[in-house]
Amino acid sequence: MEQRETQKQLLDRMVSAGQLTREAADDIRHAPEWSVTARELVSYLAGVIMLSGVIRVIAVAFRDASQQSIGAALLFAGVVLGAAAWKMPKRNDVLERLAEVVEGGAMVLLGAGSGMFLDLADVKPEVIVMIIATPVIAWGYWRSTISVFVGSIALSVGVPMLAFSTGALLTDSTRMMGSVALASGAALWMLGQRRVGTAFIQRAAGCYFLLMGAFVLGAELGGPGKVIPLIVGAGLFGLGSMNLQLEALGAGALAVTIGVAMATSDWLPSEFTRGITTIVVGAAMFLAVGAQLRRAKQNGSSHGGAHHPPQSTSA
Repeated sequence: MEQRETQKQLLDRMVSAGQLTREAADDIRHAPEWSVTARELVSYLAGVIMLSGVIRVIAVAFRDASQQSIGAALLFAGVVLGAAAWKMPKRNDVLERLAEVVEGGAMVLLGAGSGMFLDLADVKPEVIVMIIATPVIAWGYWRSTISVFVGSIALSVGVPMLAFSTGALLTDSTRMMGSVALASGAALWMLGQRRVGTAFIQRAAGCYFLLMGAFVLGAELGGPGKVIPLIVGAGLFGLGSMNLQLEALGAGALAVTIGVAMATSDWLPSEFTRGITTIVVGAAMFLAVGAQLRRAKQNGSSHGGAHHPPQSTSA
């Protein structure tokens, strides 16, 4: 697989092809993907404070109420917040993102209220989590295609909820938990490859659960199982280098480093041989990165990224 073009390489190629001026390319290169003002941050904080206030008011008002009444109040508050988020004017990016914060709060309230009613129906806790997680995933998948961040957050929460609750329903073994962590991490990482808003949130969550599953299985299985962190780490590192995704590069490097320490501590007889092996692994990774950088440089040169025709200027 070839390494993806960087933003700089793509812009340089477009300048060379006459599709962009050098000035326009520089403006695009240095423009932030999205900016956040102090006023917007305060509005986010205000939204979170309002949500916590709603929950506290419900807790005080229904202190001696039945679980059914509390659940109904949470559902009602969730519907009101959801309607407010839907009707909130979205004249600019700030209001649009604020509406997503309110939308996320509505999702939390609706999930909590639904969980209370399902608990009253004597549904198993694992099944309750599965029932709540399923619409969260569906809603998050749809919203991630048109929202800035709320859809990605919903997926990053819903996918592990569904995976871990399913695993707990089947068996409570540590191996099962490690396996479902790997599965949810892989699912989130693949979902994060789509061109959607803040896809890096999904990829970062996927890397986290991949590492969790790899370390849990490596420690639980022992022996040959200690190569699992190495395999997962090498895969993440390779994919991160090809796709230029820092979250995968960092997670992969961490997994390989810890995986080498786990494996050598059991398989090699002395600290000296363990240290030599660690150096060899590090050198191999360094050489792999160097080869990748050389391929990227050759790829950029083949696209004409190193040569730019003179730009015409007009008074």
